[in-house]
Amino acid sequence: MGGRMITTPDATLLEPLLGKARQLGYVVRDLDAAMSFWTQMLDVGPFVVIEEAVGNRDYMHRGVKSDVQMSLAFTYCGDVQFELVQQINDAPSPYMEFLGEGREGLHHIAFYPDDYEQARAELLRRGMEEVACVQTLDGERQNSFFATPPEVGFMIELTPVTPEREHYYSGFRKLTETWDGTRPVRRYKNRAEYVASEDCKI
Repeated sequence: MGGRMITTPDATLLEPLLGKARQLGYVVRDLDAAMSFWTQMLDVGPFVVIEEAVGNRDYMHRGVKSDVQMSLAFTYCGDVQFELVQQINDAPSPYMEFLGEGREGLHHIAFYPDDYEQARAELLRRGMEEVACVQTLDGERQNSFFATPPEVGFMIELTPVTPEREHYYSGFRKLTETWDGTRPVRRYKNRAEYVASEDCKI
């Protein structure tokens, strides 16, 4: 199993600035239904679900703190990470804007630049709008979401890669490489619970 149907997206034009495209992010209304499709129809999985994804951080939307509550589900297909996003409440966010337009599906492509701050500053310099970010309580950004023109169709996410993040991303990927079709969904309350679990042992 282990899902190898999709290859890394071509990010040739953006790569000098942002690095390679590493994640495809999908916004869904029904997380369980979406995971069932990926695991049963496409043999992509297993998924690790983080139920309280924001945790002890601030979600900022258009410069204002928003009480976003969401669950995230992660898996890999080859080199590409897949993220499914289900917002649990109706707090202002890019996800609610997306759903409010009658859309569902591919919402953002994430890049993990070597220098997050430099890449973020360059997108801002080029006139792109930073619509949202997640930050620690002391204001350190942990990712950024940038709007793109309608004809592009998806947002750009920038994520700084820390040793901690590398660790649990590696755990996600290792699960897909050894998956035999059992336990297609692994649920955890938060990232700390997942990191402490056997599913994150690599």
